[in-house]
Amino acid sequence: MTTLVRAKYGHGVLKLKEPLPLLEEELVSVLVTPLGQWEKAFRALLAKVHARARSFRSKEIEQDITLASRRIRKR
Repeated sequence: MTTLVRAKYGHGVLKLKEPLPLLEEELVSVLVTPLGQWEKAFRALLAKVHARARSFRSKEIEQDITLASRRIRKR
């Protein structure tokens, strides 16, 4: 299970904005990305996707999405 949660950092402690569905004392891995940095990277990625998508007709894109969805559902 992978869960994305928001947290606020202060005085050396991360305070989660919502509870986690974990067992008491369960070990987890934590990757911390400042929200502003994440948003900047996401906007850059989205701009690349939009630029690439301009070279295809919307019908082609819809067909590819439908095919990919079917393949994932078969797994």
